[in-house]
Amino acid sequence: MTATQWRSLSRFAAAAVAALGAVACGSRAPSTDAERLARGRELVHQMSTRLASADAVTVTTSEARDVVHGAGRKESLSFTGVYTVRRPDRFNVKTTGPRGIESWYNGKTLTLASHADKVFAQAPMPDSIDRALDALAERFDMALPMGDLFYSSPEKALLSDTTAGGYIGTETVAGTACSHLAFQDTGVDWELWLPVKGEPLPKRLKITQKSRTGKPVADLTFTAWDLAPQITDASFVPKLPAEYEGIAILQRAAAIRNVKK
Repeated sequence: MTATQWRSLSRFAAAAVAALGAVACGSRAPSTDAERLARGRELVHQMSTRLASADAVTVTTSEARDVVHGAGRKESLSFTGVYTVRRPDRFNVKTTGPRGIESWYNGKTLTLASHADKVFAQAPMPDSIDRALDALAERFDMALPMGDLFYSSPEKALLSDTTAGGYIGTETVAGTACSHLAFQDTGVDWELWLPVKGEPLPKRLKITQKSRTGKPVADLTFTAWDLAPQITDASFVPKLPAEYEGIAILQRAAAIRNVKK
């Protein structure tokens, strides 16, 4: 081998080692707070981009939510939920469990029914999902536990300039290897589990309301994500039996406030 060939081979080897080192550094687990936050934000961005790209979404959940009673005693209730969303101005949420609550939003009106109590309430709403979710939280103190995932930009709904935390590590949820993220912000801690491979759609979401009495927790596990469902307008038309009694939505909000947290 000539000296020129040797120098060329040495340069190639050095470049290859440098490239491998760069790949290794890029894929290694973050080791500082800044790196953990950056990795967590990156993964939330990927999830947000995928969810926002879908004109319609359906998903099924298994949920455990804390109810804080007047004396401060906490009770954990179990639910199953089916969420149907069609952008920009339709959603239907149906939960089965202790209360059997269902809601329909059609771009103009929110209808909320408690099937167990055989009552319903209606209220005018803004003309988009984003603004309707804001109104539910601000006017009626009825923020949906997973409502942030249905905004036009879930990333903006979930993350702020004051958000801390980020990537924790890898955990298995229902047989799927997931990146576990944990964030802290004003009044709320939340955790998210996203698949390491495949579609970046949540497998689990856990929210702790730090600012509320008893710090209630909502823990949701997701199954059957569908980002191309066949949905008709009928999904967003309230189905209310004739015997259901209409009541004021503020009264209904107060009655189910702990369930909706």
